[in-house]
Amino acid sequence: MKKKFSVILLITFSLVPLMMFPKTARYMNVGYIDLEEIIQTYTVNYLETEIKLLQDSISLLQHTYNSNYLNLSELERNEIRNKLQDQNSKLNILRSNRYFWDMNGEIMDDIIFEAIQRDIMDAIEKISILEGYSLVFDKSGNFIYGSEDINLTNKVIFRLDEKLLNLQSSEADELLVF
Repeated sequence: MKKKFSVILLITFSLVPLMMFPKTARYMNVGYIDLEEIIQTYTVNYLETEIKLLQDSISLLQHTYNSNYLNLSELERNEIRNKLQDQNSKLNILRSNRYFWDMNGEIMDDIIFEAIQRDIMDAIEKISILEGYSLVFDKSGNFIYGSEDINLTNKVIFRLDEKLLNLQSSEADELLVF
């Protein structure tokens, strides 16, 4: 009888902790990435791709301008020249950022930096969702991504609000005593 009771207690105590956590916490997948390698690889690829696309666009626009010059109105010529000037300016920004990246490992333009950062974080999030990772760390152990199903922020805020309500009600009770 004692042995049977011990087995029942053992099973009960081993299942209770599992029932206290949501299903997602029991089957949580954790992954890691080499963020430095991702940043290095993607930044070069991003800059090269953007430079190539812009060069192609400039070539096409220049060809359109040259081949249709006689058929274009002065207004249309000015519009195309302004577009060419704008695109050449963007191309110079991209090239200078590529140069600074190669020399110093830095991106000088905030817009380019933010685009690269956003693309990397979006990719990490999509891979995590598609492959079922709840947490992703950098290989050095820094937290990179956490899925919303394990985000406890709202629960913590609720508990803190509850504590403040209790504090307020106890203060009101003390005020009534005096």
